[in-house]
Amino acid sequence: MNDIGTEPRSTDPARFAAGRFSEQSVQRSTGETIGAALALMALVIGIPAILLVLSGPPPLPTGAPSMRDFAKELSFDDLLAVLVGVVWLAWAYFVICVVVEAAAARRGGVARSLPLAGPVQTAARLLVGAVLLTGLIAGPAQAASGPSTSSSPVAAAATEVTPAPVTPDVSEPVAVSDSATKAADQMVGSKVYVVKAPKDGYHDNLWDIAENHLGDGRRYTEIFELNKDRIQHDGQTVDLARLIQPGWEFVMPDDATGVPVIQATPVAPVTPAAPVDTPTSSADAVDHATDVAGVESTPWWAGAGLLAAGIVGSLALRRRRRLGRDPEDDALDVESDLRIAATHARSGWVDQVLRRLARECREQGIEPPPAYGATVDDDSIELLLSPAVPQAAEGWTAIDGGRRWRCERTDHESVEHGTVPYPALVSLGVDTEGRDVMLDLEAAGGVISISGDPAMASQVATSIAVQAATSPWTDQLRVISSGIPASIGEIGDARITVVDDLNDDLDRIEEQIVGLRQDVLTGRMSRRGFVPSTVLVLGESPEAELAVRLGALAGAARQAFSIVVAGEHRASRWRLTVDEHGILSAPSLELTLHASRIGPAQLEAVAELFTATLEVGEPDTGQRVTIAAPQRTHDDADWSTAPRRVGVLGPIGVDGAGDLTPDRTDVATEMVVYLAMHPEGVHPNVLGGIVWPRGVTPDVRDAGISRARAWLGTDAEGNHNLRSDADGRLSLAPSVVCDWDVARNLLLESRRASSAGDEADLLRRGLGMVRGEPFAKLPEGRFGWIVRDGLPRAMVNVIADAALRLCALLGDDPGGVASAAEAGLRINPGNQELWRELIRARSASSGVAGVRLTLDEMGVALYGIALDAETEALVDELMPDTGTLATSG
Repeated sequence: MNDIGTEPRSTDPARFAAGRFSEQSVQRSTGETIGAALALMALVIGIPAILLVLSGPPPLPTGAPSMRDFAKELSFDDLLAVLVGVVWLAWAYFVICVVVEAAAARRGGVARSLPLAGPVQTAARLLVGAVLLTGLIAGPAQAASGPSTSSSPVAAAATEVTPAPVTPDVSEPVAVSDSATKAADQMVGSKVYVVKAPKDGYHDNLWDIAENHLGDGRRYTEIFELNKDRIQHDGQTVDLARLIQPGWEFVMPDDATGVPVIQATPVAPVTPAAPVDTPTSSADAVDHATDVAGVESTPWWAGAGLLAAGIVGSLALRRRRRLGRDPEDDALDVESDLRIAATHARSGWVDQVLRRLARECREQGIEPPPAYGATVDDDSIELLLSPAVPQAAEGWTAIDGGRRWRCERTDHESVEHGTVPYPALVSLGVDTEGRDVMLDLEAAGGVISISGDPAMASQVATSIAVQAATSPWTDQLRVISSGIPASIGEIGDARITVVDDLNDDLDRIEEQIVGLRQDVLTGRMSRRGFVPSTVLVLGESPEAELAVRLGALAGAARQAFSIVVAGEHRASRWRLTVDEHGILSAPSLELTLHASRIGPAQLEAVAELFTATLEVGEPDTGQRVTIAAPQRTHDDADWSTAPRRVGVLGPIGVDGAGDLTPDRTDVATEMVVYLAMHPEGVHPNVLGGIVWPRGVTPDVRDAGISRARAWLGTDAEGNHNLRSDADGRLSLAPSVVCDWDVARNLLLESRRASSAGDEADLLRRGLGMVRGEPFAKLPEGRFGWIVRDGLPRAMVNVIADAALRLCALLGDDPGGVASAAEAGLRINPGNQELWRELIRARSASSGVAGVRLTLDEMGVALYGIALDAETEALVDELMPDTGTLATSG
């Protein structure tokens, strides 16, 4: 498998026909291979030639022998004829063995033993295996080494492409360790296949292993390359010319399915050292898509970390501005998946790096580098440039002769604003190294086609459109969608225009395209104004006439108008291919990716999530929000003195616990928080399914529980704070206090207060538990269950209701009302009723200046949201000369 590399290659389109490996992926000595070929030729051709010269044609019988023939004394000629016949028969049987072994070699398997063949078949197998590697027998080894340019479909496609003005550099092979020995613990985290014992004459072989777990038998050489120097437990090493042995362990490529990931061996008696339990990168997300039981379960979001981050981030922003109604259950299930998949840190970093690059180029008076793509992991981002730019901007390092610029991630990334140089940069998916592979759609200068499985191609195109509508760095990108469900128009912040008949809009687009082509990169950085960017995304192949018009829109170079087509297009500048499993091939980058994609059902669900934010459920006139009474009666005094505390009304955390590594702390925290939210007790199987939604083995689950138990420690009596009852159900000790329980108990008690003063005091104490938005700063890939449980929405509604009630009780105390409204807005910044209370309170205490300050804060919080009529009326009353407040600037 190749990744973006450093070796310069030809820029001719025919180079895209090259395979993953060099022409001879397995090195053998020249003498050995030539000797094997000569020996096989001598046995197959030389023996019959010698026999023909010495004795003529084979002595074939002309009829059935009679009894007299059996009684006749044999002459020397008869004995010679019998001997010659035996030699001919032995030669014929050897040829049969060669044919059988060659046929098996062609499919990468091992032939079954022939009757009485013995050493004859063994010799044939060895010779055929050796000759196979020379390419004389067209078997899997030859196929894996790369198809010829004349017959490769990829090459054929490449020769049809008009060479793009920006030709991407290609990759270099990933370095594979050639260490002769590997300790068992070095295999931890890798997918490992164990060779099965022979059954009914069938022997496990590399071709079938690749066919079953990589989807293509020709990829058996990848398995060989990963294991050729690995010494097996019996002291042998893998050799393509002989059988692989039962019990041998083969490290598999990262995209193998149905193969378990090797887990670490427990070493501590109390808290076993089980494997890392949570994905810390997109590569881990891909690995966890295949559960440890070996059952293929690759989810649709396996390569959609940046897509998911954009959706979840955009949705969270909408909900801060307006909570809306409860979404449908199916939509919440999809949101849970998206929360697990989202790579928020990576997404935010890409946004900041691009904006900072624009600033640096502007300050240094240089043009942004001509990037056609990027690769992003958790530690660095690399821009892929063509042509090369040897002199890098500040903060970047030019490598590979300037064909790549790398920026290393730091702990203190600055917050940047302004434009980005590549607003059409989108993720195609995640490669085997866990990196997001991104392409700048503008760099194609024309049509980008996605062929292969039609349904999957449409999903990839839809992902590109949704990314453009939700990613933070694409805020100035506009999308025209056609052939994709119309619900896509509900997603994001109105960046997408849905077109039913593209022909009706193409005239307008053709008129605009001239302006969009001009001075793209420099125009964005100049003082003359921003050069906008538009991407047209088609979810299906266009009709012939439309395809011609789209092809004519291609520019001579990078342009601010891009076209993505799910299907074939003869004028494609870049061609991508995706199969029915969602594996995307990018020939121009020589990469195979878990594609970023989103299907029709998921698209409808995401649209429902966004639509719900704009709608309000039926109000309960005069009714307070219902508060579910917690099982535990803790109050704020208990919270102050508790040795172990669980906080969810703000950034999540567990106070008073021991020390764990960050990755294991995340797992333990999620367990403890879930148990705090479910004090009735939870069976370990249920907890395992919650914390590891992609599947987990009992030993890993139990090790995680043991670690969390030791981490949480014991109470004053020496009993575990994480305990099991007689039925094995897990729960937290009564001494562990949760802020959500405390807040609910105080707010419920306020409703039973005998006086307004007591009620106000209890409400203050309850609101005092709120530190920010509920479940803030969640670790990536975790806590998807909070959406299904409806916890954040319930917390927001309860706290906002309490804040409004306290405002009503403190009507004559502007400072108290302001504090109550601010507490409610910390958890529900989009509540305009609370904003109105704050406006009134600050007007009473600070006059017009207080109102202006509040309006500025509200304008940021409610950006893009229309004001309620009551809010506009209040502003007009207090500031009659300002006109209508705008929040959608």
